[in-house]
Amino acid sequence: MATDDLETAHVTPGAEDNSPTAAAASSKKRKSSITEIEIDVSQPEPPSKKAKRALKKGKPLPKKAGSDDEAAAEGDDKDEKKDGTKKKERSPYGVWIGNLRFTVTKAELRQWFVDNSGGAITDDMITRVHLPMTKTAAGLPKKAATENRGFAYVDFVSLEANTAAIALSETEWHRRKVLIKDSKSYEGRPKVSDAAAKAAREDGAAPEEDGGAKKKNPCTKIFVGNLSFTTTEDDLQAHFEKCGKIRWVKVATFEDTGKCKGYGWVNFEDAEAAQWAFKGFVKVREVIDTLEDFVEDDDVETKEEEGASSGDDKEEEGKEKKKKPAKKEEKEPARIKTRKWWVNQLLGRNLKIELAEDDQLRYQKRFKKGGSKNKEQQKSDGGDAAEGGEKPKVWERKSAAAPKYESDINVARLTGAAVAPQGKKTTFE
Repeated sequence: MATDDLETAHVTPGAEDNSPTAAAASSKKRKSSITEIEIDVSQPEPPSKKAKRALKKGKPLPKKAGSDDEAAAEGDDKDEKKDGTKKKERSPYGVWIGNLRFTVTKAELRQWFVDNSGGAITDDMITRVHLPMTKTAAGLPKKAATENRGFAYVDFVSLEANTAAIALSETEWHRRKVLIKDSKSYEGRPKVSDAAAKAAREDGAAPEEDGGAKKKNPCTKIFVGNLSFTTTEDDLQAHFEKCGKIRWVKVATFEDTGKCKGYGWVNFEDAEAAQWAFKGFVKVREVIDTLEDFVEDDDVETKEEEGASSGDDKEEEGKEKKKKPAKKEEKEPARIKTRKWWVNQLLGRNLKIELAEDDQLRYQKRFKKGGSKNKEQQKSDGGDAAEGGEKPKVWERKSAAAPKYESDINVARLTGAAVAPQGKKTTFE
């Protein structure tokens, strides 16, 4: 019975297997037949996910790099454009026009020259109009109307048109007398030497004289601001010692607590030290250590003793031989390095350092020329004037005018006058 069951259960290789396991195995296999996808090359390429996100945000799509052939073709086109559209050379005949109304446009300026020149200037003669515009203020939209800066540059074809334009100077336009000059004329501008001297004064440097030598600033005192409230005079003294010798240091303090108010003064003996402190740094020369500086003296002494003991044993041999001069070891010259020592920070705060006025100059500015006289000279001057018949000028203080009172409170409110006192005194418990 068992053999019959085994025979019935045996399946030939060619027979079909309709079991569920066989069906699952056949479904997992990759299908050999693949459907072809048709692509129309003439249609534009669909945007990628990154491009779609950029379009949602309103940004332009980035340019994609094409093939080598396309890039070469684009390069040839660019070269042709560069060769064909070169920058035109400006005409040598031009004018500068100033005192313009801020709402004037290029078209209006061009038309004004044509209308007021009496036919000497035509529209074809004007080759260039450059009207600088102001930048839009922060916070305003970019499309907001901008104004011109009150002047413009206009170029012409010929010298005759340029001369006719200059002749229109001082002509009234929009209730303004315009000023027209040749674009190459620099009359009325400050000299370069004056501008350089002004810039030097603003920077704190001394302006150069005619001889070329720089005039030294005699100021020896500096003002130091933005100090910490815990700063003392000793801290300030130690901080600026690298700049030079210091006469005195003064730190403004509160009367009740004695703490620093945040500023102070430092007076140096030399004006050059004050200039270094004003710059915020000073150049310090330092000696670089060499190997000889680290050799101890004990090692040198032991070497000398060893040499002396060996010398006694070889005295006889040394006498017979010629004495050779001993070569002294030459010491290396000291190397000096220059570096910057910064003094613009103290206790973690950036200092505000400015050149302060000397005491004498400050006194002259406060009391002027007559303030430097002492009391005895002033008395003698006053006595001599009295004897001569001319009395010295005495400044009398004018008494303040009596206030006006109003009895009616409504009138006082309207006019702003004071209410008349009634002689009553009110107290609050």
